Amino acid sequence: MTGVGPELVSCGFTRKTSAKALGLAPTLKYENEGGPGARAVVTLLRSVSGRPEEDMHRFVDAMAFNWLIAGTDAHARNYSLLIGAAGRGRLAPLYDIASAPPYGDLDPQRLKLAMKIGGEYRLRDVGVRQWRKSTVELGLDPDRVLARVVELAGMISGHMAEVRLRAQEDGLDHPLAGLLADAITARARHCAGMLAEPANRG
Repeated sequence: MTGVGPELVSCGFTRKTSAKALGLAPTLKYENEGGPGARAVVTLLRSVSGRPEEDMHRFVDAMAFNWLIAGTDAHARNYSLLIGAAGRGRLAPLYDIASAPPYGDLDPQRLKLAMKIGGEYRLRDVGVRQWRKSTVELGLDPDRVLARVVELAGMISGHMAEVRLRAQEDGLDHPLAGLLADAITARARHCAGMLAEPANRG
């Protein structure tokens, strides 16, 4: 349910962006500008996915991942559906993912998500309460989703050094890569700690 550009037909699949699948104009990407939010995307997955439960949780994983890395551009055209010959769809692999923290000219207190989580756009305003509210709105189990968000945060922190090393071995040794790895690791650990605090549970 994500995609950029026109409809793409490849290997027997048609790819449509979530905005296009919902019948919206291509310019309506961001939720605060009239584009689809998480509820609209999940509703679409429930109606057209060949494996709706799996794809809904993959989409929420994507929401969590973008929150954890401060990915502020995960709008409706960056989620796509792969449509098979029988007309059923599957959530396409993620793409066009970017993390804001390494860019020093951006104020971290003002960073906003492309789709609301629990009614909030600002990264700093999203916590346990907003995640619980969002998952209830999506018809999912809040405890399961919160546990998954914490798990993803741990995976990011645990694998970032390995990813950084592989990038260096492949010749990607720009200073920004190190800043990105450090910033994402710090952000993921901060989020995991916040979600795990006793005062934030329930």
